[in-house]
Amino acid sequence: MSAAPATLAALLVLWSVPAAAQAGGSRPTHRVEVSVGGLFLAGAQLGSESADLRANRTPPGPFTLFTTETRIVGSSGFDGRVGFWLTRSIVVEGGLVYAHPPVRTHVAGDVEGAEAIDLDERLDQYFIDASGSLMLDRWTFLDFVPFIEGGGGYLRQLHEGRTLVQTGQVYHVGGGLRRWLRTSDTGFIRALGVRVDGRAYVLRHGFSFDESPRSHGAISGAVFVTF
Repeated sequence: MSAAPATLAALLVLWSVPAAAQAGGSRPTHRVEVSVGGLFLAGAQLGSESADLRANRTPPGPFTLFTTETRIVGSSGFDGRVGFWLTRSIVVEGGLVYAHPPVRTHVAGDVEGAEAIDLDERLDQYFIDASGSLMLDRWTFLDFVPFIEGGGGYLRQLHEGRTLVQTGQVYHVGGGLRRWLRTSDTGFIRALGVRVDGRAYVLRHGFSFDESPRSHGAISGAVFVTF
């Protein structure tokens, strides 16, 4: 799935709105907003394992055949959100993040001296969450309004070949900048703008070797339309 077609469509809508809608409007409240864009999701370590046999020695101990280290590699993806403005400064959102990252396992330390190798597979990874954002109007600069956000939801990971599905929870905190390009007090489209988000995600359960939480950084850019 690519965010490019959806983002392009939103941009076409943005520029096709009559110029009369640009001025004179205030920030809409009690309105629905749709945000569509792309993001980059940073990688994360998944843990290490070793292939051991019981050594025939005294005292007993493991005999390591090889070791592995596995991580999710950073990748681009889709970021879509639907929100509702409760007040001029508070919006609640439901979001969908999709990425298709490689999972890379580094195999090394072979007892027979074989060279280290990397083995890759792909995950279809979904975050389905609910969150809230607070606009920090006091610190507006150059028409950019900063905000803070946080939320949590459902994690779903589908392994390559659709052989295994793993689920868990996902939480995030972060913030970003919004800029309203056009607003109107009348009409079907009440506002158009752009946003940039930076988030820190924490994943619990799902694909991992040691069951410890994993953290991912993410940055996204999107176009939003308020109806």
